Amino acid sequence: MSRRTSRLVVFALAGAIAAAVSYDVWRTPVQVWDALGEILAAQESPSVTQAFQDSMSNSAYLRPLRIAQIKALFDLASPDRFHLVYRGFHVLLLLALVLAFVAALRVESAVDSAAAVVALLVLTGLHTFTALVREAFPINHFLEIAVLTLVALNLAISRGGWWVDALAALAFIVASLTLESGLLVWVVFAAARISGMRGVSTRGLVLVTALLVGYVGIRAWYLQIGVPALSERSSGFLLERLEPDELERRFGSALALFRAYNVGTSFASVLFAEPREGLFEFVRAWRDDSVAPRLYLALASSIATTGLIGASALAWWRRPSQWGHGERLAFIALAVLAANAVLSFSYTKDDIMTVGGVFYAFAAYAALRALLAHAVSWRAWRVAVLSVALLALSCAWAMRSVGVHHVMVTQAFKTRNDWARLPVAWAREQPLPSAPAALAVIERLRNDAIEAEVPNPQLLPPWRDRWWGDR
Repeated sequence: MSRRTSRLVVFALAGAIAAAVSYDVWRTPVQVWDALGEILAAQESPSVTQAFQDSMSNSAYLRPLRIAQIKALFDLASPDRFHLVYRGFHVLLLLALVLAFVAALRVESAVDSAAAVVALLVLTGLHTFTALVREAFPINHFLEIAVLTLVALNLAISRGGWWVDALAALAFIVASLTLESGLLVWVVFAAARISGMRGVSTRGLVLVTALLVGYVGIRAWYLQIGVPALSERSSGFLLERLEPDELERRFGSALALFRAYNVGTSFASVLFAEPREGLFEFVRAWRDDSVAPRLYLALASSIATTGLIGASALAWWRRPSQWGHGERLAFIALAVLAANAVLSFSYTKDDIMTVGGVFYAFAAYAALRALLAHAVSWRAWRVAVLSVALLALSCAWAMRSVGVHHVMVTQAFKTRNDWARLPVAWAREQPLPSAPAALAVIERLRNDAIEAEVPNPQLLPPWRDRWWGDR
């Protein structure tokens, strides 16, 4: 298979996968909770600039561009294009993610193509991927950060130039002022440079590092922004989910232990699909004699893939001078995954580890590519055994990848029902807005949701829930 054909095959598959998931994203209504309040706040803000400035006073987060972007999209969507703009932007981000991922693989041969196909299944089958498409926020900023880290990686493997350095600085600024996980853009540049990629020059890396130091200085000393407290949200710990008051009682005097647990479990969740958000779901289900097939599927496929990556990494470690593109991608993936886990010290959540999940797929690609290249010289019987094993592993990841569509259907139906119940649910918790403009926005969004043609998952075969669940 020629280089051109190999790339066309991978890009064609990537396009098909992205198009299928994009359809699910498109037909999912904008969600109510964690979205409607931000949309109404954007409506009240007089301008994008004012929204940016107002968000600088937050005592726990520095995310001015996140708020400014929501305001910018609101102005573009108002008065009756909310679904088109919000869901359309989500689709564009998803397409950018998949295409940037494939571009960074640098497929050159049939072996690369085969490994890339499985890597795409890993990318979309990992539980962190559903966090990029399931939640119908005004803007899924976790997806945006994942795209920006892939932009950074593609810049790092480019031919370089002053414009690459300028784009590197711009990518870091946008990412870091959108979410804290945007700091991973710097990790990508630094790890790429250490591994031997020279797309971003030394001058460019120094510039991005200076921006990182400036960010830390502004956040910690000038604005004195802290970190989220234990009282802000519930969290999984071992086999139970603890509410904020329980977390404070148990870890108020042992905060370091709780943070170390969050970092460790966040790292493990990407490698082994367990625990999920700090909770060991498989162990708890085993204790209750209620292990669903989806838990076996996720655990087995992740352990097998991580084992392959680990075995390959041991071989790569012995000969760093012979590293190729795949080995460098794996090195960057490990650095990003570790840094992403550290950023989860305050609380662990699938959404936060989405970048780590994306880069885990690069490590899987590198390990599979190395194994396939090495197997060319094997005897026929060993190749046959390997082929059966890789076919089984690929099918497992394909099964997980297909499950994204079931999760999206389930989420879309729940969101539609949330909008149907909104008047009663909101009135129970707080007074409904009285401003006519705000009520008009709510009515427009509610009508879009109720009119959405969303399948009822209760009419689907029960086995779908056992194999894929709802998240």
